[in-house]
Amino acid sequence: WQTVCDDRLVFDSPKLADLRDIWNVVRGGREMPRREDFTARILGRHLQNLSFVERTVDGGERRFRFRLFGSALARYIGDSTGKYLEEVVPPQFAASWYATYDLAIDTRKPLRFVSRFRAAELEHVQAECLVAPLAGESGTPWGLLVSVVYSPVVV
Repeated sequence: WQTVCDDRLVFDSPKLADLRDIWNVVRGGREMPRREDFTARILGRHLQNLSFVERTVDGGERRFRFRLFGSALARYIGDSTGKYLEEVVPPQFAASWYATYDLAIDTRKPLRFVSRFRAAELEHVQAECLVAPLAGESGTPWGLLVSVVYSPVVV
């Protein structure tokens, strides 16, 4: 799948632009907002397209676990709440997902990704994503707030 990373955060989707603004407001003067700062009230209309992804270290190996997986996302790959990335993503795509998630966490900045799918029944679908880092209680990286909006590709 062709994917483009854009750090300018200029979104086609008004929902993603709104979520970017919420992330910045919640962050305040800190480098990253904390996971606990985001409530259902704050995120209300975004929850169906949203995922919280926790980065864990298990036996020295880093992994990503979906702590919440929105219903709109589940339509495409099933409910992944509580599952690890390797349980959800086909092996040939796992490295690119890891690279995407690691980039946002390592830079400690939100990023915009746009992917055009090349798979059966998804040929004309594009995904625009906000991948934004979140801190834990201590202020160190905890994981990510990820939101995806799917739209048709105009041919």
